[in-house]
Amino acid sequence: MFALFFQIYKQKMKKIEGTFEKQKQYQQKLENIKELCQEASKKIRQGLLEGSSIKIANQDIMNIYDNIYNLTSEAGKAQAQKNMTKNQNNNKGDKVEEQLIQFFKDFLNEFIVDINEKVNEFLGEKESVLQIVSKTYHDYKAYSYWLYKMFYYLDKFVIPFIGATLCSTSLKLLKERYFDKCNKLILNTILQFIYETRKSGILLNKQIKQLVQLIFVMGYKEVELKFLKDIGEYDYICKKPEDAQRFYNEQFQQYLLKETQKFYKDEIDDRQKFTTPEFINWGNSIFILEMDMCIECYPKSRQAIENKLKMMLVKDQAARLSNSTTGVGYMLQYDRTDELRQLFQFILKTKECIIHIAKAYQSYFEQQGLIINNSIEQEQQQQKDGRQLHEAELYFTRIGNIMNKAQNILKNQLQDEPEIQKSYSGAFMFVINKNEKSPLWLAIYADIVIRNQKGVNEMETEKKFSKIVSLFQLLYQRDVFFKHYQKFLSNRLLNKQIQNLQLEKQLLQKFKGETGTNVLTQLSSMINDIEQSNRLVIDQSINKDIKFEFNVYLLSQGCWPFNVIQDNINKPLLISNILKNYEDLYLQRHNGRILTWCFNLGQGELVYKIQMEKYYLNVNTMQMIAFLQFNQSDSFSIKNILELTNIDKIDLENSLIPFVCLKIITREKQDIDDFSDENEILKLNQNFNNRAKKLKMLPNQKMQPQRASKVKEQNQEEIQQTEQINKQREFVVDSQLVRLMKSKKTVKHHELLENCQCMISIFKPDILFIKKRIENLIEREYIRRDEKDWNIYHYLN
Repeated sequence: MFALFFQIYKQKMKKIEGTFEKQKQYQQKLENIKELCQEASKKIRQGLLEGSSIKIANQDIMNIYDNIYNLTSEAGKAQAQKNMTKNQNNNKGDKVEEQLIQFFKDFLNEFIVDINEKVNEFLGEKESVLQIVSKTYHDYKAYSYWLYKMFYYLDKFVIPFIGATLCSTSLKLLKERYFDKCNKLILNTILQFIYETRKSGILLNKQIKQLVQLIFVMGYKEVELKFLKDIGEYDYICKKPEDAQRFYNEQFQQYLLKETQKFYKDEIDDRQKFTTPEFINWGNSIFILEMDMCIECYPKSRQAIENKLKMMLVKDQAARLSNSTTGVGYMLQYDRTDELRQLFQFILKTKECIIHIAKAYQSYFEQQGLIINNSIEQEQQQQKDGRQLHEAELYFTRIGNIMNKAQNILKNQLQDEPEIQKSYSGAFMFVINKNEKSPLWLAIYADIVIRNQKGVNEMETEKKFSKIVSLFQLLYQRDVFFKHYQKFLSNRLLNKQIQNLQLEKQLLQKFKGETGTNVLTQLSSMINDIEQSNRLVIDQSINKDIKFEFNVYLLSQGCWPFNVIQDNINKPLLISNILKNYEDLYLQRHNGRILTWCFNLGQGELVYKIQMEKYYLNVNTMQMIAFLQFNQSDSFSIKNILELTNIDKIDLENSLIPFVCLKIITREKQDIDDFSDENEILKLNQNFNNRAKKLKMLPNQKMQPQRASKVKEQNQEEIQQTEQINKQREFVVDSQLVRLMKSKKTVKHHELLENCQCMISIFKPDILFIKKRIENLIEREYIRRDEKDWNIYHYLN
């Protein structure tokens, strides 16, 4: 028993002796590796100190690598055998791998101690601190990289089972033992250089990029350390950049933005007296400088800096720059278009601020338009091409000129910005609708344009028609415009000399693209009437066997703007039979229709022969019937002509006054304007002579005498027209309201108002008018209010 115990004891003692022997061998090999690493470390540090290339052979690196590999492999096998026994000692501090890792850390700590001492030597000297921090950071990365190559085996095959990699360990040591101690120094150094750069306007030192990069890298957690051949530098490569960005924002960017805010607040305050162009030039130079600084030194803060500058230089200053005495209004008034373009480009950096330019732009052109509104009627009439300009033509010519100016500026300087396009429309919509005569004047202007298009090329005509339509688009009271336009259209269509159906269709087609209404249908019907009338004359050879040219226009009832039709006139025998034949011919083709002759609408040309001279008189049908009576006698009383023609006295008066004014007919009583004395005799002037052979005799407003009854008639006509338009508007609003209610069944009050306004294009109904029509529809039981919520309406079937 004793012998057996002694034998076991001897075996254990041999194992213990063998273990101590191995540990001694491991320590010797560890010391050897440490000595090799120290020698290599000295060479690396010497090369970094001299700024030259690191003179260490790859064989030396591979020798260290092989020693580490052999030692860890041998220790690994011994550890595996030991783990198979029951009494194993897991003292991790004695493991070879951990001692090797500690070597790696010790070498790095020695280097960090040295660079801390260098930095402490030059505290307060920002240039020196910048140089040293940049240099030592670069050297530390290079030093860590070469150590990493020596201990690469541990990083590849041992450390993944333990924890952090060698590269992450290197970065962690730098952060804890170096950066955390001098981070405020580094930050202040960066901010001082930035401040001086901003003051001088010149980028002073690009090396601060290394310091900024150092701050960013300190936020890394999992990294790799590589040599970047393309730039010839060593650098940490982050696996999770979002962690670094968060650290960077907290440790650097927030302080950078605070300093930026503080610096430029003072700078902007000092430049409040700058003119707008001066401030824009200064602001642009700041943007250029700051973006260059971002690109060269802290590119990761570029967006944040740009946003801060946009807020301070653009957003906070946009209203002042646009509305100042040298702002948008000044630039527009004095045609400083280049400065306006620069202002626009500057404010465009913050797009929501374009509204300030848009408002100033709109305000300027509203003022210019109002000046035209207030001055147009006070000016003396002007002439163009030998004719007097109507105030409507003068008005829209001037409005068109400033619209062209506004449009050119919008296109060339303001890049057709949508927000400013709205201001363009808003400005001229305000101006034109501020003038109560705009609907009438636009109709007159269109009439003048069409009448003067003879001999004008198609491109010029298209340009003028487009201008008319662009003005029409700005009108609120389009229905009033069409009322006047219809009257002028009827005059043009019924005048053979100026009749141009192709042009009328062309302009009407443009109106159809802007609004679809019953009025346009009426206008189209008027043109169709003239076309059918012309076809009937050609097909039936109406003028055959007639001594004079004879044209009849068939006008559809309800489409033409005539309130009074005079068909009870006594027709001269010369035309009576012709009218009867035409009527019979037409009714043969269109059985069941009713023809009514409108003698107060037609026109014609009379040939007047006197003293061997021949004159061509352009007259209307009433004038023609009255003057033809003088074929029977050289003189008539007013009463005789009234009885012979059955023409209304006022119409007869208006018809004969042009003959009196041109002295074709002479009067007994020259001292009164009107024909109040029915017994007054009118005589043909046998001595009449005129150089012009073609005379326009159509009644003219200026020739007509002043009548109190005439003013009352005009006022009554205007009242009737206004009432008619209001009734039509009521019908339009009612129809749209019912259509909306019928489609949706239940609608909220504000939604009904908004949709109704959007659906009506022929005029702009105000909210009060729509509300009244809603109440009317409730009374007529088309809709009803909700019993619980009066802001909700229900449709009644």
